[in-house]
Amino acid sequence: MEVTVSALSDVGRVRTNNEDSLLADTTLGLYIVCDGMGGHAAGEVASATACEVLQREVEGMSKLRERFVESGKTSDAKALRKALEAAVQSAGREIHKKASRTPELTGMGTTCTVVLLIDQNKAILAHVGDSRLYVLRGGKVYQLSEDHTYVNELVKRGALSREQAKKHPQGNVLSRALGVQPNVNVDTMVFDVDAGDTYLLCSDGLYNYFPAPDELAQRLDGTDLRSSVADMIQTALSRGGHDNCTAVAMRVGGTPPPAETAVAAQQRIDILKNIPLFAHLTYNELVQVLGLTQLGRIEPGGTFIREDEQGDELYVVLAGEVDVVKSGHHLATLKAGAHLGEMALVDHAPRSATVTAKTAVNLLTMRREEFFGLIRSQPVIATKLLWSFVQALSGRLRQTNAALEGAQKDSGDFEIFVDELE
Repeated sequence: MEVTVSALSDVGRVRTNNEDSLLADTTLGLYIVCDGMGGHAAGEVASATACEVLQREVEGMSKLRERFVESGKTSDAKALRKALEAAVQSAGREIHKKASRTPELTGMGTTCTVVLLIDQNKAILAHVGDSRLYVLRGGKVYQLSEDHTYVNELVKRGALSREQAKKHPQGNVLSRALGVQPNVNVDTMVFDVDAGDTYLLCSDGLYNYFPAPDELAQRLDGTDLRSSVADMIQTALSRGGHDNCTAVAMRVGGTPPPAETAVAAQQRIDILKNIPLFAHLTYNELVQVLGLTQLGRIEPGGTFIREDEQGDELYVVLAGEVDVVKSGHHLATLKAGAHLGEMALVDHAPRSATVTAKTAVNLLTMRREEFFGLIRSQPVIATKLLWSFVQALSGRLRQTNAALEGAQKDSGDFEIFVDELE
């Protein structure tokens, strides 16, 4: 992937030392923002250590990356995701070890937001703390990371509203940080990367001065990424600069795919959102789902679902048309946006029909293994998907009951007709 990068950090107007650290290694495709904390120079040590360890660990992932580049399989992407998570854990243990050996560094820690570009239009996010990752797509900015703060935990539990959270006095208290303990829960996800995407990793010293996402979008949308980053830093300083301010911005080069092929990440997300199974998911959650899928193309006449054969994939038609045939009878022609085989994600029943590409078809495929992996690791998403399944099954049950009632009525009318003839 061709990537343009701009990275900048400033001590701010109040602090005397910069506890933020950043890394932009285009050779490795590794981009990091860390916001350290601790007395004296401890925060600087923690954030710098995280970047150093992660760079070293990612350098050792070359074989895993080569395997993924060759295969493009979600299983190989998953292996890389686990390796990056392990690398973050290694960084945390190194920080904790340094703190335990040096009294001046006791209690130090850092936030850590990492993006690793792994080719095949995929990237991995690993995240601890309240630094953030944003993506600019279609003129809109979306936050892909989740803040690990005490206040955000209250919001997730329903104890605080979003508006109340903005004014809460403990808004900057972290619920997770790297290095404070030997181990920490690390948020990770594989996500799709498209030509034209612009990504921003930043510390809270930047985003706190841009409460409106639209303003952040306007700043990131400039043609000169270096000027955009410098402008954001300067704006944060002019609005107070009470904290260290750090940003790493990356813009993916190339030409976005044409709209008619419906393969751009944003288009895929829009299509997923219209599928009942995923209708209740947020943008961030849809990105996680999309990252577990694979893109494929079927030429006209190609069959990818066969009646009576078992399968474990959900298919989403992104572009083109498919024919659905059961017992030799044509049932329907489906177009872009249609989904097939969602029940295969939860059971092993044979396919009920055959599906063949009528025209060239672009498909999005999710396998049962990835689906259950998502459910096991993301309880909030699991709850939403379970609710969607219940709604879908309830609707089908009502339709079946209605059909049975109609059949019984028709049978009764026929019996009355026969009685009258006798």
